[in-house]
Amino acid sequence: MMLAESPLMKISRGIDAWLRLVAHAFSWALLLLVFAVCLDVVTRKIGLQVPGLGSTRLQELEWHLQAILFCAWIGYAYTRDAHIRVDVLTSGLSHRTKCIIEIAGCILLAFPYLLVALPYAHQFMMVSFHQGEGSPNSSGLPYRWIIKAALYAAFWGLMLANISVLLKNIAMLVSGDAEAERAANA
Repeated sequence: MMLAESPLMKISRGIDAWLRLVAHAFSWALLLLVFAVCLDVVTRKIGLQVPGLGSTRLQELEWHLQAILFCAWIGYAYTRDAHIRVDVLTSGLSHRTKCIIEIAGCILLAFPYLLVALPYAHQFMMVSFHQGEGSPNSSGLPYRWIIKAALYAAFWGLMLANISVLLKNIAMLVSGDAEAERAANA
């Protein structure tokens, strides 16, 4: 007999689905990044000039695309436990103890950090937008606010990911549910 999924797990799965959608929607940036790097290397080696796309613009485009990839994928990576984690201290602990540590980390470290960082990231983006900030290089890319908006969105993605991880771990502790335990480890 299959037990009904807890409300906490339903919310967590919804958040995870949204973060997965965002990560997949921006995966196209990886192809553009590969193309930009190849184009930059080839044009530099043979001395070819692409009209409107000099080496400075291509290099800036490369780091913009890398930043977009990182910002779009960071929340999803956390929900999938694909981030860097030092398991030396927790490797011998029970799953229940690991859940308690994860909950404490979300509440005591991640959420306070994000609550401080989000307003600053918003202001960072808005100032850039209102100033019409572009590259400091005359031949660089305009619209620097776009990449700053990606950073702001990344903080929101991390906020959602932390909520999801927190809910999964609480569901596992409350119910001891094997499904919640698998989801917390997914």
